[in-house]
Amino acid sequence: MKKIQMSALALTFLVSATQMAVAESNVVRLGAVPVPPMGALYIGLEKNYFADQGIDIELTKTPLGPTLMSQLIGGNLDVVGLGIGAGFFNAVKKGAPIKIVAPMGGNPSQPGVQVGTSAASLMVRTDLLKSGAVKSEADLRGKTCAINSLGVLTEYIMTEELARGGLTISDIKLKTMPFPQIAAALKSKALDCGLLPPALTVKVMKQKVAKRLHKDYELGMQGLVIIYNTKWAKANPETANKFMAGYLMAVRDLQTDNGWRNDKNIAILAKHIKMPKKIMKKINQQWIDIATLKVNKENLMKQQNYYVDHSKAVKFKKPLAFSAIVDESYADHAVANAEAAAAATKILQDKRIAVKKAKVQAEATRIADEKAKAEAEAQAEAKRTKDANKPWYKFY
Repeated sequence: MKKIQMSALALTFLVSATQMAVAESNVVRLGAVPVPPMGALYIGLEKNYFADQGIDIELTKTPLGPTLMSQLIGGNLDVVGLGIGAGFFNAVKKGAPIKIVAPMGGNPSQPGVQVGTSAASLMVRTDLLKSGAVKSEADLRGKTCAINSLGVLTEYIMTEELARGGLTISDIKLKTMPFPQIAAALKSKALDCGLLPPALTVKVMKQKVAKRLHKDYELGMQGLVIIYNTKWAKANPETANKFMAGYLMAVRDLQTDNGWRNDKNIAILAKHIKMPKKIMKKINQQWIDIATLKVNKENLMKQQNYYVDHSKAVKFKKPLAFSAIVDESYADHAVANAEAAAAATKILQDKRIAVKKAKVQAEATRIADEKAKAEAEAQAEAKRTKDANKPWYKFY
C-alpha cells in the first residue's frame, strides 16, 4: 500500500514538474540602445504590436552596447538590439548562448530600393572640403580621424569608407573617443574627419562644421541586428515567435506608406530616442528586407572576416559558420504567418478603437447629463429666488 502511495506521489510530482517545465513566460526582457536604427522596437511597444501577440515587454534602454551584450549572455535580458562587432563574434566562439535572429538597421541590398544610411557617417570638416584639401577618401591619407571604439561596427565602416580611396586604417591617424567628443573635436578642428551616428551627423551639418563626402554607402551593409539568448528562446519558443511576429509588423509599419516620416511614428521615435522631432524627420531611413526579414549573409560574413583578418579585438583565426552565428527560423516563422498575425492584430486594434469610441461617447453623455442637470438646478434655484422675492399677496 505504501509503495502504491509513493508511486502515485512520485507520478504527481513528475507531472507537476513537467507542467512547470513546459509553461512559458509571456514576458520578454528587451534591451535596446536609444538610436534611430532601433526605431521598430519602439514602434512595436507604443503601437501594441508586441502586446497584441500576448507578450509583455520589459524594456531596458542604455547607450552602452557592451552592457546589453553582457546582460544578454548572463541571462538578465532575453532579446537585444545591437550593432555587430568583435565582442559578439568572440562571445559566440566561446560558446555564449546568443544568436542573431533578424536584421535591424541597414542599407539596401540593391541600388534604388529605398533611401538608407549607414549606422554612422564619415564626416569631413567643411573647411577642408571647401578649400579642396579633401575631395575624396584618397585625400584622407595622413589625416587625423576618429571612431568611437575599436572592434565595433564603426571600425568596419571606417575601413570600408577608406577603401573607396584605396586606403586602410594604417594610412590615417586614428583616434578613439565617444561620439559627442568626435563632434566637438571636429568643431574645434582637432580632428579632420570622424564617424558620427545619425543625430550628430544632422547636428554638425546644421552647424556647418562637417559634411558627408557622399550620400551613398555600402549596399547591403548589415549594421544592426536582433539577438536572442538561445537558452531563453529554447525554453520559450512560442514567446520567441510572438516577439518576432510583433517586430515584423513594426518594421513593416515603418517601411510602408512613408512610415519613417509619419507624424505619429516621429513622435514615438523622438520620445524614446530623446531627439527633437524636427531633427528626427531629417534622419535618413533605415532599410530592412520586409518581404523576407533576412539577415544579409554575405555582408555579415564579410564583417566577420574583416575582424578575423585585421582586428586585434578578435581572439580566433578561423571564421565561424553562418549557422553558428544566425538562426533564421524565427524570422521565417514570422514571415510565413504574417497574414494571420496581421489579421489578429487588426481585430484587436478595431476592438481598442471601438472601446475608445465608447469611452469618448460615454464621457460626452456624462458631460451632457451633468450640464443638463446643472441647468435644471440653476433654473430651479432662479425660480426659488424669484419666489422668495415675490410679495406674499401675489401668491394668491
